[in-house]
Amino acid sequence: MDASEKIKGVLDGSIHPSEISGDTELYSMAERIYGRDALEEMGVDPPVTPPEGGLLYPNGNGGVEIPVSIDSARGSDNEMEKIPRRRFFIPLVMLFFLIVSSYNVAFGLGTVLPLCEEEEKIQELEMSSTSQINNGTLIVVWSMHGLNNYSEYTLEWRISQNGSSEVVEFANSSWISSETARINSKNWIIDTLPYSYLSTLYEDGLPVAYSNGSGDIITTLTTASDEGNYCEDNTRLIWSEYSDLGSNEAWGESGNGEILDGALMMLFALMMIISARKRV
Repeated sequence: MDASEKIKGVLDGSIHPSEISGDTELYSMAERIYGRDALEEMGVDPPVTPPEGGLLYPNGNGGVEIPVSIDSARGSDNEMEKIPRRRFFIPLVMLFFLIVSSYNVAFGLGTVLPLCEEEEKIQELEMSSTSQINNGTLIVVWSMHGLNNYSEYTLEWRISQNGSSEVVEFANSSWISSETARINSKNWIIDTLPYSYLSTLYEDGLPVAYSNGSGDIITTLTTASDEGNYCEDNTRLIWSEYSDLGSNEAWGESGNGEILDGALMMLFALMMIISARKRV
């Protein structure tokens, strides 16, 4: 059917509706003559005209193509480029936390983050003594340091002559401490040399220090003070005490961990594996 016959068919209504749907000019003419509602009742659909400069993508609805602008297509490409970058973010973060927690157990975060602060050392209790003979008189002087206020102390001594065969005196002296240091001295008449003495210091009924001597030789036995550096020897961060990083309680010995350390390492490793598998 040529163009004139199609126009005639539109005017007299003898043209088939399918021929109008496929021709933009015929549809426009028929719409002006009959109206769009009448054409829809006849089953005539308006022809699809692709926009200029656009791209057509099938939408899966019966093969009908929906125009998509070039800018939209470029935006989709940019989003596709960003997705791979996001895929590795969470696994890398979990890997970082796993390395940190493992390093803390093996070597201690204190080796790279010197946050631990040495606490002021409490003076340990010490006792020493000196002795001398002056014209047959034995003089013994005891020096005590690191005493606790309000504690009860007892200094007990046993003085002997002629070696240890004759006891000159076995006695003691007690007091309630009101100072951190104290010096006691006693003297005895020694008839037969050599002399010897044994002395013991008690704190609230418990022996805490000894000082013994014989002749001109003095043997001093005291409680030993810890001269080690706590922060250098304890570099592992204890996670449950993280709120006070400057205290000694927040740091422990490296090379071994607690249940919390193992749980954190397992958690980070599991989350890293799960997040990585979801993005493969």
